[in-house]
Amino acid sequence: MITIYPHEDNPYDSPMYEPFWAAAQDLDMPLSLHITTNRPGPGQQYMDLDTTKPSFLCNTDHWARISLADMIYSGVFERYPKLMVGSVEQELSWVPHFLDRLDYNYSQRAIGDNSYRFKGDALPSDYFHENVFLGFQEDALGIRDRDIIGVDSLLWGSDYPHFESTFPRSQKIIEEILVGCTEEEKAKIVGGNAARLYHL
Repeated sequence: MITIYPHEDNPYDSPMYEPFWAAAQDLDMPLSLHITTNRPGPGQQYMDLDTTKPSFLCNTDHWARISLADMIYSGVFERYPKLMVGSVEQELSWVPHFLDRLDYNYSQRAIGDNSYRFKGDALPSDYFHENVFLGFQEDALGIRDRDIIGVDSLLWGSDYPHFESTFPRSQKIIEEILVGCTEEEKAKIVGGNAARLYHL
């Protein structure tokens, strides 16, 4: 795991991370932006799941979006095409809008000479689909939009034995949220994608 959002002086579009991205790619080591790894900025207090405010919990994907956008827009995945980075326990429903905004801002709002441009006709969403995976527990809306998000990037987890775990209702929850999926999609989401990603 790496921090979901680093200290503001060291965002993930900084050149200082280049050796790290290269090492993770060379080692075939997926990196995870986990929900509890945020580094508070100046004036912010660190909050864990026992002390955090509900408003923070419903917006944790904000930090994943900022970090992933920094990586994508600065060309990290173009330079390290086998690097895999995951958003873990931020669920899925935010992804379709994020993909739309990534591409829109890249194609319609390029600002000055500081905007990184990808080779060829590649779009930011292409790098998201190739290099980002998504760990989730309960998100029927995200599963509904799996064709936009990409089935091959979805990794279900129960989060056992934590108190927010789906256990002991895991089988029931899986049946409910994957009800419209094909058997092939179900097999990928509940284990196949994780086995492929982590070489299990």
